[in-house]
Amino acid sequence: MTGIEQKTERISDGLSIMRELERVLGHRFSEKTPRWAELGFPVVDRGTYAIFPLAVAPAREDGDASGTEPLSDIRRGLRRAYVHFYGGDDSRAEMELDAEDGYGRKLVEAGAVVTGPPWECLWCVQRFAVMLVHAVDRRPGWDTLALHVVPKDWVRYGPLNPGTKREASRRRRIVGERDAADVVWSWPLAETGA
Repeated sequence: MTGIEQKTERISDGLSIMRELERVLGHRFSEKTPRWAELGFPVVDRGTYAIFPLAVAPAREDGDASGTEPLSDIRRGLRRAYVHFYGGDDSRAEMELDAEDGYGRKLVEAGAVVTGPPWECLWCVQRFAVMLVHAVDRRPGWDTLALHVVPKDWVRYGPLNPGTKREASRRRRIVGERDAADVVWSWPLAETGA
């Protein structure tokens, strides 16, 4: 075991979180956003969306997390498991996150690791999109791995009545909420969970 592997800290089990999210969010026609902390895992609760930390490790000196570092290995293993249990694969993901627009761009600006097309798969559970995000925070020098659970409209917007004033207002609200979202977190979590 190398020194960096010894400093990797696993926080939560990603498969257990996905099973619980599917159980809680999978109720058809549920309009209520769950109380994220009640799921029983460490969480950065931001109200309409949440970030579930999975692991942290010191970043490489050069800030490159695309290689075979510990969190890259964990990310690949979880992605394979998610594809197996929840659908999608390298050529047919349920949905792909756009690294140049919207929530995907926010993640990239915050240090998310772009692994090539398809960049990241999204798994949709009713009104929410769940994505596995590996990021490198260059300031304190930490690699992070987390599940982000956001309203599905933040990554896949389908207007109900295109061209209406109501729909234009809805789109502005969705874009405003998404653009105001804070995608960064650190470990250990603050007492308030943020």
